[in-house]
Amino acid sequence: MTLRRFITGIGIVGLMSTGLVAIAGSPAAAVSRATIVSVAQAELANSSRNYASGSNGDGVCNFYTGVFRTWKSASGCPSSDGVQWRASDWCADFAKYVWKNAGVPYADISEGSGGVLTGWASSFKNYGTQYGTWHTRSSGYQPVAGDAVVFDWEGDGVINHVGIVTSNDGSSVYTIEGNSGSPSRTRAKSYALGSSSIVGYSAPVDGSSPPPPPPPPSKYWVDTFAAAAGYSTPGGTRTGTLNKGTNYVFCKVWGPIVQVGSDYNHWWLRTDLDSGSPWQNQYVSAYYLKHWGNDEAKDNGGVVIRDC
Repeated sequence: MTLRRFITGIGIVGLMSTGLVAIAGSPAAAVSRATIVSVAQAELANSSRNYASGSNGDGVCNFYTGVFRTWKSASGCPSSDGVQWRASDWCADFAKYVWKNAGVPYADISEGSGGVLTGWASSFKNYGTQYGTWHTRSSGYQPVAGDAVVFDWEGDGVINHVGIVTSNDGSSVYTIEGNSGSPSRTRAKSYALGSSSIVGYSAPVDGSSPPPPPPPPSKYWVDTFAAAAGYSTPGGTRTGTLNKGTNYVFCKVWGPIVQVGSDYNHWWLRTDLDSGSPWQNQYVSAYYLKHWGNDEAKDNGGVVIRDC
């Protein structure tokens, strides 16, 4: 569910060149919990897009990934409602679509412009943590309609699913979720409030209160001049490949030198690879940065990438 490629436009290129990030405005009025549930219910009932259709190397084709992550593969995917469907896991894309269309503050900020909500289910926990609305299941919090609920199916500490809360009767929480079940589709579900699969809940920011500051950029956009080998640690075990083109990276660390002729770099960049296993949070050498010289690690706008 990662963002692996960024199609730059003129406006974004201009912002990158100045090192600035565009942050979209958010609604000033209080978000309506009833509206969130209404949007989710409408999507559940929408037969033109409440299911997945086909698949390719990026995952299953669906409407919601097509709305938000246009760099994802569309190979073999249909279209509906004016949107080219694209392939990916899509529970987070569905939940973000619901929140965004219900007017939840900061759900309208794209991940390419510094938005917290991404194609990762875990980004909904990040939202709650960032804005002070995160509640763990173990805290005894009673979920409210409109909350996002995140799950860890394997109990291994990795969040791997998210849904929208529609109600809570004191013993069970009821949800609407995208990319649910087999076959993958939008489904209404319920869980015991004490279910160990529930990690916790993020409430939407209340737009009637003074908003917290927007989140800082979490990614740096860089151009690579060739496909770069990815490693589990700087110079460690080979795990995959980052394709040539415009990519994001998270941070940098100093490590073993990579040198070809007179060109070299000690910096390594943590990123998500385009292929390999594992491909998340792997490392590529800053040697492959297109615009910079020896032992430099900057983004396309010339901003020095932060240390990990």
